[in-house]
Amino acid sequence: MTDLVGTASNAVTSYQRALSAVSNNIANVATEGYSRQEAVLQANPTAKVGMLYLGTGVSVDRIKRQYDTFAELNLRNSNSDLASQEPMVTYANRVIDVMGSDSMGLSSALDKFFSTARELSADPASTVKRSSFIRDAQGLGARFGQLSTQLDLVQSETSDALSTYVSEVNTLTSQIAVVNQQMTKQKSAENQPPDLLDQRDLLLKKLSAFAHINTRFNENGSVDISLGPSFTREVILTATKSTPISIQFDEKNPQKVSLILDPYENPQPLTAITSGKISGMLSFREQILGTSRSSLNLLAEQLVKEVNSIHQSGIDAYGIPGQQLFRIDRAETNAAAGVQVVFEDPLRVAVASQFRIIEDPENISGVDAQLVFKEPKETGPPDLQSLVANNGTPEASVPIKITGTSNSGAVATIPNGLTNVNLFLSGADADQTLQVFTRDGRQIAGVELPEDLQLSLLSSPANGFDPGATYSADYLNSVNNSGVPGAKGYKDLQVFYGARAEVGSELQWDLKEADPTAHVGLPNTPVAATLNGYRIPSGQSNLSGGLFQINGQTLSSPVDPLNGSTLQATDFARWLNESAIPGISASASNKIFVPTSQVKLNSPLVLNGVTISPVGSSYPLSVSALFARINEASATSHVVANLSDSGDLTLTNSPGYEGEDIVVNGGLSTINALGLKSQTYTGSISITSPLEEGVGTPIELTYVPGEGSPADLDKLGISAGIYIKSPSGAFGEDLLVFATGKGQAALSATYGGAPVSGKQSLRSEILTLKFDDTDAISGNASHFTITDQTGTVLASRAFDANKLDPGISYLGLEISFSNPPKEGDQFEINGNQDGTANNENILLIAGLDTAKVYGGNKTFSAAYIDQVNDMGNIARQAAISKDALKVVYDQAVTSRDQVSGVSLDAEAADLIRFQQAYQASAKVLQISSQLFEAMLQVR
Repeated sequence: MTDLVGTASNAVTSYQRALSAVSNNIANVATEGYSRQEAVLQANPTAKVGMLYLGTGVSVDRIKRQYDTFAELNLRNSNSDLASQEPMVTYANRVIDVMGSDSMGLSSALDKFFSTARELSADPASTVKRSSFIRDAQGLGARFGQLSTQLDLVQSETSDALSTYVSEVNTLTSQIAVVNQQMTKQKSAENQPPDLLDQRDLLLKKLSAFAHINTRFNENGSVDISLGPSFTREVILTATKSTPISIQFDEKNPQKVSLILDPYENPQPLTAITSGKISGMLSFREQILGTSRSSLNLLAEQLVKEVNSIHQSGIDAYGIPGQQLFRIDRAETNAAAGVQVVFEDPLRVAVASQFRIIEDPENISGVDAQLVFKEPKETGPPDLQSLVANNGTPEASVPIKITGTSNSGAVATIPNGLTNVNLFLSGADADQTLQVFTRDGRQIAGVELPEDLQLSLLSSPANGFDPGATYSADYLNSVNNSGVPGAKGYKDLQVFYGARAEVGSELQWDLKEADPTAHVGLPNTPVAATLNGYRIPSGQSNLSGGLFQINGQTLSSPVDPLNGSTLQATDFARWLNESAIPGISASASNKIFVPTSQVKLNSPLVLNGVTISPVGSSYPLSVSALFARINEASATSHVVANLSDSGDLTLTNSPGYEGEDIVVNGGLSTINALGLKSQTYTGSISITSPLEEGVGTPIELTYVPGEGSPADLDKLGISAGIYIKSPSGAFGEDLLVFATGKGQAALSATYGGAPVSGKQSLRSEILTLKFDDTDAISGNASHFTITDQTGTVLASRAFDANKLDPGISYLGLEISFSNPPKEGDQFEINGNQDGTANNENILLIAGLDTAKVYGGNKTFSAAYIDQVNDMGNIARQAAISKDALKVVYDQAVTSRDQVSGVSLDAEAADLIRFQQAYQASAKVLQISSQLFEAMLQVR
């Protein structure tokens, strides 16, 4: 009887607990993260009664939590993947809505800007249309700024969102650490309260929405978490210790984001986040926001560059070259935010082209010509001022060495803007000569070149000649020494090849007052022209006559040595004086400077064969003593010495021997007391022309064409030079300098002025383009010349009638023709100084609308639309990915719910089943009670 009561009692208690578990499941059917619980019933041990074993009923072993590790892991991973697409879809659509809209997008502003440019081209003199053009240019700049501001707002929002995400990650990690702390009370996960485990898994799921997480579960159910590719890297939770993460934004580049692990104790970069909201937001900022920002900035930079390039190539209504239309405020972080119009004056709009081509009304072909200027990419040798100092002495020269089979070499470019250029070649070999050309092959100085050398020079792109340049010697060495009576210089340049000295001037000041600021300038005092040479080459036995001219008169007599076997400076001075050239006198001198620091008192010295300090004798104890010894022997050595206050020595010839050689050596010793190289020191000559009031008296010494050469001047100790001077100052274009003839020489130069814009210099000229020959087969023009207002032929080239766009290129001028010109057709090219009604430049700006100048193959509008389309493609791909990942996530939820989810149908069935079992057990207990009472009634 007792067994029956105990069994029934245990059953009632067990099923009551089972019903409690079922009712708890039903109550939490909508609770997030809840896992279904199940009462696990277990039979009690049997009891032996006599020979029988009887059951003792049932009991609840535990409340089991329905849980599948794989299903939970799959749910977290799919949750991370799905969450990563949400920022991309949400924010990408915002950017597309802004950049793709008619009211906010750039396309409408670009269309309006170019449309207004076309309207202005139809009436270029209209101030109203000029004002409209400026207004729409300002609108375009403002639209760039508005788009940049909208991107700034999106950037700010995403930055705030990222900061919030990071804060949420830190909060969830701390909460999981608290759960881990509570789990330390139990050693096994099976003994942990199911609700605590549910709380752990729910927090993990929430954390997975921000980033993909790697988890490791410990024996007691606590969890360790890592954000890295493996669990050993970038760990944010270990047992009860959570490690925070932080986010940093680069002030100079706000789009750049850095995630830092453990920022306060051991900062490390966090680089392995691959999914979740944080990863999705970072991807959006890089793929959409960053790309959009960069593309918009690049578009702004390129548009400003192209428009300004054209605008600056035109002229405004004031006749002034155009300035920049747009500028970018570099104080702004992004270029698009800083696009501004530079001016508001409508008359500053450069509508007209800086060049104009006018068809001659008598042209028989009726051909229309168009002219554009494209800044040429100049090649050629280095600029003169970067090669040599502004100093014509041999000491300031740079070496020139010509080797190889070409027999020539590029030396320097004389930039447009330099004036009064003088080039000096010293120490040249017999056939070495300087040659000066224009970029179109007009030779203006030097000697006429053979055909093979012409071809070699002009065909090499590195030499700097214009493509299509042809050789011409028509202006060679004109005006002064071309040898052709009445010859005209290139652009009226005065070119002289030889040695030249001008009348100088000396500054004069009234210094009566003690105060320097009170000194008064006086008229300059003229100084006679003097041509000073350097040491003549030693070892010359004689010099033929008829090689030189001085001031136009030929020096026909030969030069022979008067004393000795070799020519000395005195011989050349005597020869010049005996030639009796009116107004010309010559003198010779020989000076050797010896600084006191160079003197070697303990060494012998022999001058002109006379021993000053013999070997082995007592050497002079001081420089002054050496000075005295030299002068003591001057009667026989013909050398005297002068001693400066600083102790430096200067050796010269004795009176009556001026200009003679001075031989310096140490006798039998290789060194001498003067510290000089043991050799013969030749003298130099000086040629002077006296002053004549009111008359220029220059000295011009040159070679006789056909008899002498520039290198022959070296025999006189005088550097051959090329002197180029223009009546107007600058030459109007670049000049190219070459050297021909193998060997080594030295180049020095003097010059004035400074480089100027070749374009503006070209604008100041009036050029005439004339077609002067006919192709016998086609009947079209086959040759043209370009001349300037002085009548100088600047270019003379063959013309290809099959190539019309452009048909001619000259120093950046590109001329296109509607049809092949005919012989006799003539066009004027000028700087369009009065071009207010000219619309060529604004047409070029309007043409940017269809010009493929962005990236080499796109218009600005097409590039912008392509960028918006690219963003749309990324957004659509993200939406598709989101839909696909939503399906995966739903499947993961279903898989998890099949194990852990609460089904009301299943719970209702369990409720009925456990209710019936509970009622049956209670009935057993009732019957046992009735039996017990019946037994008590037995008497």
